[in-house]
Amino acid sequence: MRRATRVILPVTLSVLLSVPLANAESSEVEALRARVNELEALLLNVVARLDDDEVELSEGQQQLVKQDERLTLVEQEITAAEDKWGEFDQRMHEVSRYLEEEPTLGFDIGSSRIGFGGYLKAQTLLSSYSDGAPPSSSVGRDFAIPSDITVDPLGDSETVLDFNPRESRFLFTANTPVRGHDLKAHIELDFLVTFNDNELVSNSFTPRMRQAFLTYRNLLAGQAWTTFQNVSALPDTVQFIGPTEGTVFNRQPMIRYTSGPFEIALENPETTITTPTGSRLVPDDDLLPDLTARYTYVLPTGAIKLAGIARQLRVSEGTEISGLDDPLADDETALGIGLSLSGRLGVGDRDDFRFSANVGEGLGRYMGVALTNGASIDEDGELDPILIYSGYVAYRHFWNDRFRSTFTAGYFRADHPVEQTGAGVTDRVYSASANLLYSPSKQFTYGAEYYYGQRRLESGDTGDLNRLLLSVKYGF
Repeated sequence: MRRATRVILPVTLSVLLSVPLANAESSEVEALRARVNELEALLLNVVARLDDDEVELSEGQQQLVKQDERLTLVEQEITAAEDKWGEFDQRMHEVSRYLEEEPTLGFDIGSSRIGFGGYLKAQTLLSSYSDGAPPSSSVGRDFAIPSDITVDPLGDSETVLDFNPRESRFLFTANTPVRGHDLKAHIELDFLVTFNDNELVSNSFTPRMRQAFLTYRNLLAGQAWTTFQNVSALPDTVQFIGPTEGTVFNRQPMIRYTSGPFEIALENPETTITTPTGSRLVPDDDLLPDLTARYTYVLPTGAIKLAGIARQLRVSEGTEISGLDDPLADDETALGIGLSLSGRLGVGDRDDFRFSANVGEGLGRYMGVALTNGASIDEDGELDPILIYSGYVAYRHFWNDRFRSTFTAGYFRADHPVEQTGAGVTDRVYSASANLLYSPSKQFTYGAEYYYGQRRLESGDTGDLNRLLLSVKYGF
């Protein structure tokens, strides 16, 4: 429109000036000319202003285009990040031998949805002990229990072969809508750590309860993994647990409250004491629950959990202590505290790095599968919490879609007051392992693993365990 104005204006003026004015007075002609000049100037001013507005509008449009391009790039980055997080989140929630997904198949009973899941696992263990093998009934023959690594300066090396299906497990779940929320139940069983069985004829193994809890909204009640532990950070190993000496490991009754990334729980207490003769005393005199808490930091490639614990260690008046002349004259208590930092972080497209670092006094049974006790007791009958620190690192690498390997290293150290416990208690343990896992399908896995562990006593004596494991596992 403005370009048309520039063309029409001169033409219009020419036409006006060329009209015959024979009957007009000269003064009127001059007035008309002046008026035309005034109109021309006015129109040219309007056109110039329109041109300026067009430039400003054009610059503004260019800025809007640039902003739109930036927003498009940001949206693309957000979409890529969401896709990457989705892939990682899927890996974080894969079915594993420690924390199964809730069963997706099942059946309805009334308003409740019932599910069933678990896995079958058969393994062969060839174990070589430097100081003699523990008896076949020992839990350490089924998986690596640090306290079952024999330390005996007079013992001879011994190699034993075990076939073990006992890690197989099954679980049931129920989900019932209640007032707009889901009431969930979880019951899980396996055949490990039972003692009323034998290998004479039928090789019968008694089922045992692993977990049994219900959840409603933000509350959990029942037996579950301790809040002080990070189950998702456990390595992908053939041997159950893996670096047992380096991890928190405990299941027990509790009441837990969860709010977003924060969890807090009151859990079952159990004091364990090392007597002056080096034996274990479990007085069962506890009055206060163990207080545990955990916070989860979600990162772009994984998650880190920081957990803490505070607990009272207690033995009551009148308890007889091995190595002390007289029963306790009073109730004795001590404070146990600890911290645990653990995590699982993605590396590259599929690999991951897992770790745990733990430290505290009076942790006792929470560490290394009850490798040490919570406290020792001095000559006056007073409890002295034992300092422990431990940890592990594990790296899982995918060779391709079907083959993967995990490499682990673990460490444990206890600061025993030897004058109160004797020199026969565990000072430190470390281990290392490497495996190769082959999964022709998601549910089916073959595994081969080499494990080495060493246990050292406060006396300086050591015992070694070398173990080769072969396994086959089917999850359902």
